[in-house]
Parts: sequence; structure tokens; C-alpha cells
Amino acid sequence: MARGRPEGTRSRSTRDRILEAALPLFAQHGYAGTSVRAIAGAAGVNVATLAYHFTDKEGLYLTVVQHLHEELQRNLPSPPSADPAPAETIRGWVALGWSFVRAHQDHVRVLVRHVLDTGSLPQVILDRWSQPALSAAEALIGAFRPGWSQTQRRLLILSTMHLVVRLSLEDPVQLAQMARLKPGEIDEQLVDWITQTLLLQLGLETAPAEPPGRS
Repeated sequence: MARGRPEGTRSRSTRDRILEAALPLFAQHGYAGTSVRAIAGAAGVNVATLAYHFTDKEGLYLTVVQHLHEELQRNLPSPPSADPAPAETIRGWVALGWSFVRAHQDHVRVLVRHVLDTGSLPQVILDRWSQPALSAAEALIGAFRPGWSQTQRRLLILSTMHLVVRLSLEDPVQLAQMARLKPGEIDEQLVDWITQTLLLQLGLETAPAEPPGRS
């Protein structure tokens, strides 16, 4: 998928440095708003060196997207084991997803910007990461609601994923302020609230979910 020169042992450190510099710039400014000169400057190389490794900006961007998939696959921990109590199982999955997106904010921002710019996820992410993640979550929902159709399960999963991604991109201090929480409390409170909301949607919780915050 990636365009550019093949990776060699001697050029590996320079290539990695360019990729590391490109990720936050693409995340902050998007593809159109990020210049080759800005990336080269952040990586401490000249434009000619960048072109040697990646040919052009498109080649570099495609390589960044490919590395996003590899990074997501490499760092995604194993899902929590099934628990007889639905609330504990679902909370474990929510906590896993929340901590993961929080730890990979630049990766998530690049993907969100890609969707905004092109209207779709990069195909490599959709095929090799999103679809397997959806299938795993769908199997979990099916264990609690076997009578639900695949569409019902996936709509619940997609809406939850979009909520988690959107909240994860917010500044945690500002989120805590808006929720009238201390900064160190926001993550746990959000995980609890998303869990309660999912339980309610699944019909496994009778009391309405309350938003995070103190009375």
C-alpha cells in the first residue's frame, strides 16, 4: 500500500523519525493542512531526504495510515474474559475501549480527519481492524441479546464507538469541569455512565442511566 523506497537497515532510524513527526501533524492539521516542509522540519531532515524515503506527501500519508493499523493491532490488549454478571462483562469492554482510545489520541485524530476529508475510513483500517473489532463486539452483544438482528447489534455498537471516540478527543480537564468532577475522576465516571447506558439499551438495566457528575 505504501509508496516510497524500500526500508533498509541504515535508513530505518531516519524513516521512523519522519513517521513519528508526521503522525501528530497529520492528526492536528489533516492531510491538506500539513506540508512536506513542516514534516521535514519536525523530523530534522531536509525535503530531499523525505522524498527519498517516501517519494511525496501522499506516499508518506499512506505509510502513516498503514502504520496506524500496525500500531493499533500491536497495542490492542486482549478483551476481558466473560463474566456471569453482564454489568461486569460490559464494563470491562467499555473500560478497555476507553483506555485504548485515550492512549492513541493522535491515531484516532488521523482517522477522524480522514473520514471528514474523504467520507470514509482508510480501507486497510476498515478491513483489518474495524471489521474484526465489530465482529468481536457483535458476538458479545449476541450473548446477551441472541434475538437481535445483526443490524440491531451493529447500530448499538457503532453508536457507542462514535460516542467513545468523540469523548476521547476532548481535553480531560475541560470534560471534568463540564461534568463538575475532579480531573482524576472523569475517566472512571465516563466508563460507568457508558456502561449504564449500554445496559439500559440492552434491557439489562431497569433504572435510567445518570450522566457523570456529583449531585
